[in-house]
Amino acid sequence: MSVPSTRSLLEFAIDAAWQAGRLTLGYFQTGIAADRKSDNTPVTAADRQAEQKLRELIARAWPDHGVIGEEFGAQPGPSGLTWILDPIDGTKSFVHGVPLYANLIALVDAQGPLVGVANFPALGEMVYAARGEGCYW
Repeated sequence: MSVPSTRSLLEFAIDAAWQAGRLTLGYFQTGIAADRKSDNTPVTAADRQAEQKLRELIARAWPDHGVIGEEFGAQPGPSGLTWILDPIDGTKSFVHGVPLYANLIALVDAQGPLVGVANFPALGEMVYAARGEGCYW
């Protein structure tokens, strides 16, 4: 299996974050209810569905990559590459209709962070970076 380019991994992460963001916007400012996790932090159906969407996209594009997600835990993969997902960072803001929440996606390898995307769907903003590719807003 060929090693994907950093650019292709970044492009994938940007698109995946955008898709997760579109999903969360369907719930934003709708009065969505929040449950409490064991650590007493809020979680919503939007959190769970956004992470599930991200996991499906990763499994389809990169089936040998690992995933660690806030809502569904770790799923190891043999590639040495692991995606780290926070489907909604700022769930308290999200639940209260404040647009300061983000979909966070990172990809790490043995050397550390390789790709990172912070998508702020309610603001229409995204920040992304990749090793050797720079950082953009």
